[in-house]
Formats: sequence, structure tokens, C-alpha cells
Amino acid sequence: MAKKKLESKKELDFLKNLVENSPDGIHILDQIGDVIYCSQRFAVLLGYSYKEALNLNVRDWDRQFPVDQLVPVIKDLIEKPRMFETKHEKKSGEIIDVEINAKGIELDGQFYLYATSRDISNSKEEVLLNRKNNAKLNSIFKTIPDAFFVIDHRGIIETVNKKATEMFGYNENELIGKNISMIVPPEHSKGHDNYIKRYLDSGVARIIGKSRELEAIDNKGKRIPISINLGEVKTDDGILFIGIIRDITEIKENQLNLEQSRNEALAAEKAKSLFLANMSHEIRTPMNGILGMVSLLHDTDLDKNQKEMVSIVNSCGDSLLTIINDILDVSKIESGKLLIENSHFDLLKAIDEVIYLISNMVSERGITIQTKISPEVPIYLFSDAVRLRQILTNLLNNAVKFSPNGGEVTLSISTLSSIKDKVRLKFEVKDNGIGMSKEEQTRLFKEFSQAEEGITRRFGGTGLGLSICLKLTEMMGGNIRVESKKGKGSNFIFELEFKTGKKPSSEKVELDYEFFSNTYPHKILVVEDNKINQKLASKMFEKLGYDYDLAENGKIAVELASKNSYSLVFMDMQMPIMDGITATKEILKEREVTIIAMTANVLQEDKDRCFEVGMKDFITKPIKLSLLAKTIKKHS
Repeated sequence: MAKKKLESKKELDFLKNLVENSPDGIHILDQIGDVIYCSQRFAVLLGYSYKEALNLNVRDWDRQFPVDQLVPVIKDLIEKPRMFETKHEKKSGEIIDVEINAKGIELDGQFYLYATSRDISNSKEEVLLNRKNNAKLNSIFKTIPDAFFVIDHRGIIETVNKKATEMFGYNENELIGKNISMIVPPEHSKGHDNYIKRYLDSGVARIIGKSRELEAIDNKGKRIPISINLGEVKTDDGILFIGIIRDITEIKENQLNLEQSRNEALAAEKAKSLFLANMSHEIRTPMNGILGMVSLLHDTDLDKNQKEMVSIVNSCGDSLLTIINDILDVSKIESGKLLIENSHFDLLKAIDEVIYLISNMVSERGITIQTKISPEVPIYLFSDAVRLRQILTNLLNNAVKFSPNGGEVTLSISTLSSIKDKVRLKFEVKDNGIGMSKEEQTRLFKEFSQAEEGITRRFGGTGLGLSICLKLTEMMGGNIRVESKKGKGSNFIFELEFKTGKKPSSEKVELDYEFFSNTYPHKILVVEDNKINQKLASKMFEKLGYDYDLAENGKIAVELASKNSYSLVFMDMQMPIMDGITATKEILKEREVTIIAMTANVLQEDKDRCFEVGMKDFITKPIKLSLLAKTIKKHS
């Protein structure tokens, strides 16, 4: 069908109608940035009246726009029309995000900037339409950077722009007069005309006025992912449908790449977590045997030299366990799996516990630790006491480690602010040790990094402690910094906000191991596959006065639990033949019994799995006698 010819005035009215019915704001600037034409929609977009909008300069809504360089910009846009995102300032001063489609035009030796503005502040994708209010509208219409189609009520293409011919590989004559279904994939093309008919008959539209992602086909049959916005306009010749089509091939490829990268990152994170969980399990299993046997050995009749050697082994084991825990904590923080758990606690007691932990190293080095706590600091706080102790332990441990023998370390706590039930405290850990230069301080809080090369060889450590302190203080809403001079010592300062707390109930009770089993009688099943840990469990339960049954795997545990009335079952997680999770499910199907995880698995997801299947408690290896006794008492 030949292209329909329109009278000049009728064509102008037609194009004006198209522009004014566009859902986007359209404006045209001259080469000094003044608005020579805009649509009502553009005026509304900026919050001006139509009359006010016609008197605007681009600087009125975009203060950074390079008006002085506008002609070069327009010349560049003539060659390379483009779409970009920017911000517009409304009359009210409100800043909105917009998407701009811009094109430069030269007519009669004058330069013009044509642009459509789409408000994307609320993620509304609007249709980009051509607009103009004079005889130059048709020329500008042809230069819209997206593919533009006008079809009649039968689906016949009446008008296209240059971008449409480029996108689909047809020339204008090959498109004009043809059914739009020629660019619709075969599986949808037959139903396209029926959709138009249903809409005209019923007025019910599924996609008109909305943005949708579909597929189209070019002249070679290649499928193109597109975003299409459809609108309609009523003319003297009937209803016309306007379609603006954007090729989103690159967007889809980027989405696919992002999804692939995300999947790879998740797989890497899963592999890392699995590796860390397995490494933790494999290390903690022999550590359980070492530290458990050492603690039992320490309570036997030993001479002075033997006790000293046992203490050294125990200290080394505790140091190794600290390193393992540091590595796991870094992994948990990176993956967002480390949780801040708040409770009421006694600040003075927490500090005493920290100082007690490092007391051996302090006494060996002849170092004095002073604590200075301002009178206004609340004794009882509500926060994560475990993580606060971890920060203080790392800082005090470092201060002692880097101080000279006979040196002094000071822990000071003061109040920065106090409002209602909230208080912000300042903690300072000061030493008179080796100190650091400014350059060395820049590396201080990085993972696996220490201030000076050779520090690990001279003083030990993994370089993780301060990194963990930084991340923990940030997770708890605080900050940490250091003040130091080479050879003059260091002062580590961190600030945290707390809620004022209540006095916690005391749980410290001295347990009498000699009559423990008489006080807390139980029939016990221990499920453990490792021979050394079996031996350790035997020694510990014998120390508490218990006889117990042993199962080497979950299958045997299920069989024993079906024949005996156990009151406590201590269950390992990783075992051959049947694991602890499966065994727990099977046992609890038959009868109610208190099952306690006693495992080298220490990740939060391991703990969650145990409680999900019905276990009542979760204790991690290495197991010490005091912890075992406390757990039995808790469930008696």
C-alpha cells in the first residue's frame, strides 16, 4: 500500500497531536540553551506552567549544563544521538532523576537540541515521543533515537523513523503499508491483529500505556529483545497506535552477565564456607583430644615441672584455637553470617574476664595492667558482651605483646554522651611499646596484614585481630582508630553506643565433680566416631561418675535408643554410615529424649540445623570438663 499523503496543515496537526499525547516531556533548545518549544508534559514534569516553561533556559533545571559549549555538544549529538540519565531541578527545588534521549539538529544553518525527558524517580518507564510545534516537526520526528512506529486500527504501518529501519534492517518502503506482525515472532504474529480487534471492541488493553519486554525479529529472522511502549491517539482518520521500541540486547546481556557473576560468587562463597566448615571440623576434632586430655591430665598428681609442661601445652592449644576462631570470624563477617546478640551484662565483670584470659602472658612478661573507669560509666549495659570482650581481648593482647618486659598497659573507659537510656562510651587501650609510623598505621586494620614486615616472626599472630576489631565495632555501630608514634607506644581508641542494662542473674555455681552423678543422675548415650574423642569422653564422664553407652555412628545410635531409655544423648554431627542430623530425626520419631549436639561444626547454619531437627542444646569442640558438667546440670 502506498504511503498515505497528508495535507501540510493536517500533517502538522497530526504530529502535534502525537507530541501532546506523548507520556514524556519534550523540549527543543536553541544554541544558547533557551526553550523554543516544549510540550505541556514537559512543563508539568518541571512544575511550571506552560507559559513559564516556554521562557526557561536549560540552566533553570540543569545548573551544570554546559551552555557555553552547547553548539559543539549539538554537533556531537548530530553524529551520535544518545541516551543518558541525569537530574532535573523542579520549580519547587525538588531534584528528580530523569532519562534523556537527545539528538542534535541543524536546520538552515541553525543548531537545535531536541530531547525527551522521562521521569525515572519512581522507576516509571515512559514512552519517548517526538514533539515539535512548527513546520520542522516532521524532520525532528524522523530523528528520534528509538524505533518509532505508527500503525492504524488494522495493524498497518503508516509511519516509521530512521531508527526503526536501522534496527530491523528494512528500508522505509519495505515497512510502510505492511502489517506490524512482520516484526513479531511467528508464534505471536497470527494473534496480533486479533489483539487489536479485541481492544477496539472491548476497550480492554493489556499493554497500551505500559512498558513491556518482548521479542521482535529483523529482516533476517534474528530475534531481538526489546522494550516497547504503546500509546494511542485519536485523529480525524480514526485511532492510531504509537509504538516506541528500544533494543535491549545489551541490557539483557549485562543482566545475564550479572546473574552469571552472582551465581559464580554464590558458588565460590558456598565452596569457601564448606571448606572452612570442613577445615574447622578437621582441626577441632584433634584439638578436642589435645585440650580435653590436657585439662584432665592437669588434675592428676603431677610434680612442678610436669604441671608447667602441661600448662605450656594448654596455652599453645588455646592460642591455636584463637587463630582458628579468628579465621572463622573473618569468614562469618564477610558473608554476613556473624550476628550481634544483645543481652544484659556487667561491664566490670566482662573486663575482669578479659584480663583473666591474658593473665598468664601478663605475669610472664612482668607487665602491669591498669584500669581507669570514670565514675559516670554505667556498670550494667545491654549489648553484645561476647563481641565487646573479643575486641578488648584483641587490643589488650596486642598491647601486652608489643610492650617491653616490665611495661605498663592502661585500659580507660569514659562517657562521651548519655541521653535517656543510651550511653556512648570511649574505650582506650594504651601501651608504651614499639609504636608505629603513620605509614605503618595505614596497613593496621587490613586482613592478614601487620604494621611491619617481620612482626609475625617476632611477636606471633595472624594479622586478623585488628581487622576483626574494626569490623565488630562497625557492626555494633561504632568506630575504632589508633594514635601512635614510632618507639613511643600506641593508643587504640574505640567508641560504642550501648543501652543501659539491668543486673544479670548470676550463673556461676561451683560444681562438685565427686558427687556430680548422684546429684544429677542420667542414663547417657554418647554418639562419636573418632577414637580419640571416644577416649576423651570416657575419661570426662568417668570423672563425673557416669557410666554411659557408646555408638560409633548414627545407625548404631538409633538402634541403641530404640532399646534403652536414655535421658541424655550427646550427638556428633559428621559420622560415617549415618550422620547426627539423620540419627536425631529417627530417634525422635520413636520417643522424646534430650539430644545435645557435641560437635566440631561451629558455623551458625550448623547450629540452626541441629535445633531445627529437635536437638535441645549445642556445644562445640574442644569440650572441657566444666562445660560438659554445666550442660548436664542445665538439662537435669
